[in-house]
Amino acid sequence: MKKGLAAMGFTDAPYESDELMGTRDVILSVGGDGSFLGAARTFRSFPVLMAGLHLGDLGFLNSMTLSDMEQRVDQILAGDFRKESRLYLSSFIVHEDGVKEELPDVLNDVVIGHGSIGQLARIRLFINESFIQEYAADGLIISSPTGSTGYSLSCGGPVLGPSDDRVIIVPICAHTLQRFAMVLKKDDTVKIRLPERERQLSLSLDGAYSFTFSHTDTLYVKSTEKPIRFIRFKDQDFFGSITRKLVRKVADCGK
Repeated sequence: MKKGLAAMGFTDAPYESDELMGTRDVILSVGGDGSFLGAARTFRSFPVLMAGLHLGDLGFLNSMTLSDMEQRVDQILAGDFRKESRLYLSSFIVHEDGVKEELPDVLNDVVIGHGSIGQLARIRLFINESFIQEYAADGLIISSPTGSTGYSLSCGGPVLGPSDDRVIIVPICAHTLQRFAMVLKKDDTVKIRLPERERQLSLSLDGAYSFTFSHTDTLYVKSTEKPIRFIRFKDQDFFGSITRKLVRKVADCGK
């Protein structure tokens, strides 16, 4: 977080440690969805409330805009808001020698595929240790409800409400007719293996962390609950807001 402030030019601004900031009542993220995701990852283990001031493009995660900022801050100070619990994704890799590599918990998604665009990947999906199928696709997305409005949506996945407790699996440009998304219960465990011919793929977590994944490795992903809560206001309609933003974006592109 401190590096982010420095990158924006706030080199002389006082900055508390993440641990101390995590004890505050409310943390405000300023920027787009990327800024919000970064703050959510930083404070995911702290019982803090979090709100976002939208300065980006679509902005599905932020709950405040410059035009209503003063009103929203007054509402926060008055306690006039709703608290949203969000599922995170927890994952780890078990290597061939049995060593377990813990990966960072993320809010949006875990994506498996090649590091370069357009390369076919073969990915074996297991759910609760039961083999489901081997995908031939550009990749596979394992998404939380929050991530359902991101990469998952652009690949044809469903939109889940912010407080939903399910997990989505979406193939990216599948080279078969089995292109549908799957929606799992929050207690389901996703296991990913690669056939021997697929020597190595890449993992991307929230677009912020990258790891190498070998055909001798096993990836496990499941949902996890965190103490952090997001602020939403009672007059905000999640699905209506998404529809308005996406339709507006299409209309603006035609001008």
